[in-house]
Amino acid sequence: MIKRTWILLPLSLLAGCESSDDSIKTFITQVENQSRKDIAQLEPEQPFVATIFTANHDRSPFVLPEVAIIANQPRLKQNCWQPGQRSKTGPLEKFPLEQLNLRGVMGSKGKVSGLVQTPQGTVLKVQQGEYVGLNNGKVAEVTSQYILIKETLPDGLGCWQQRNVKLALK
Repeated sequence: MIKRTWILLPLSLLAGCESSDDSIKTFITQVENQSRKDIAQLEPEQPFVATIFTANHDRSPFVLPEVAIIANQPRLKQNCWQPGQRSKTGPLEKFPLEQLNLRGVMGSKGKVSGLVQTPQGTVLKVQQGEYVGLNNGKVAEVTSQYILIKETLPDGLGCWQQRNVKLALK
């Protein structure tokens, strides 16, 4: 009797399991219907029409039109400050001020000098009155904490402005 039960029990369980794929099939059809979208038709392609460039009639494509050239020229002011012309001969006049670093200060007999490092790593001595930087920066003051530089910049309208820049110890 126990043997029969062991044989009938798995057979009854297998007979009760009927394969029904209805829910899976409906789910797949729902997902397929949701994923299909209507695609808008593209406009027909426009034919490309090339224009032939003739150098005799048109301006060169690499030169601004005369109107743009005139608009880009700075207007000159009559009464404004202009810096004096001078040649750049100092070793620190080859570098922008952003690339120079104050590395130290030293002094003797009441004269204080700064030690400025170039981008190449060279350390040069700077005193008051020397020129530094690309924009005619003149050392106005050397203290134990910083070097004050008066830099001359163009304002774009034909005049020049001065600004103070400090190179400070870090």
